[in-house]
Amino acid sequence: MILNIFRSFGRSATHTPRMSASLFLLFALLLGTLPLNARLVLRHADKVLSPADTVRIAVVEERTEYPSDDPADPKPYTVVELKYPDIHTYTVSTDDALSAPLDFSAKVENISDFSLKWCGLMNECSFLAERGDHETRNARLTAEKARLPLELEGHFEPNAYGHAVARLTLTPTAPAEAPTTYVVRFTYSAPSALRRITTPLPADTVLYDLTGRRVLRPRPGHIYLRAGRKVLAQ
Repeated sequence: MILNIFRSFGRSATHTPRMSASLFLLFALLLGTLPLNARLVLRHADKVLSPADTVRIAVVEERTEYPSDDPADPKPYTVVELKYPDIHTYTVSTDDALSAPLDFSAKVENISDFSLKWCGLMNECSFLAERGDHETRNARLTAEKARLPLELEGHFEPNAYGHAVARLTLTPTAPAEAPTTYVVRFTYSAPSALRRITTPLPADTVLYDLTGRRVLRPRPGHIYLRAGRKVLAQ
């Protein structure tokens, strides 16, 4: 059917320029390959990032000393959390407004010896645990949904300082545009200063073990849940 339409289009193209443009627009919409005036890019908030520069994201270790709520053992305890400041401001988009929906693929490859955690584009999390691990996800940008969250993290264990490095390749489905490649480097360096909380614990600081039981006295080196996040007690 599409072939017959193209034949009709070829016969009419030399006689009706306006009809030719309209039919071309219709074909492009049907095939999802409208010409674009924009290329795929990685953004940090409203800033377009350059593929020539490494994207650098600092991972912050926050150590907090909490008072005990166990009368039998009043010694305070320390909890370590890893935070990724403004990680949700990194998005995949285009460097200009779209003239049509844009289908593309995004490939993340681990090029370091630290793990990566990728939850972006399709709202599903995967771990790329070893060097060379990679995953490709497909997505679409539209005028109504012009940015999609990357949601990529360097995944570290507490006290395991170093660098997690990802290679991000954005490729439009239509072959007209070349792929765009970024290097994203997560740095987990020295811990922050110890923050002490001396007032009674609010509800979201209560610790639970991995089976859901409340913990009064956390054991050093064990992982617990606090407000839905995993934390390490020391």
